[in-house]
Amino acid sequence: MTVLFRCRIEKPLLDKANRVTKRLGTSTSEMVRIFVTQMARTGKVPLKLDVGESDTIAGAWEKRAATLESFYDESKTW
Repeated sequence: MTVLFRCRIEKPLLDKANRVTKRLGTSTSEMVRIFVTQMARTGKVPLKLDVGESDTIAGAWEKRAATLESFYDESKTW
């Protein structure tokens, strides 16, 4: 059984990814399936996530992690 997995992504980013996968002879959807399969098989993310000063993608992950952590901050009273 398969399920439909959807997510939002900026169009310019998807366009760039589509060009890369086309050169590889595959599709962006297939690359996502490969990525998820590899995570399931190994229990690891199949790429290195490293925060660099000029890395806007890693910076976005760092910001997202900080936001999520703020939800669990015990010093806040609701």
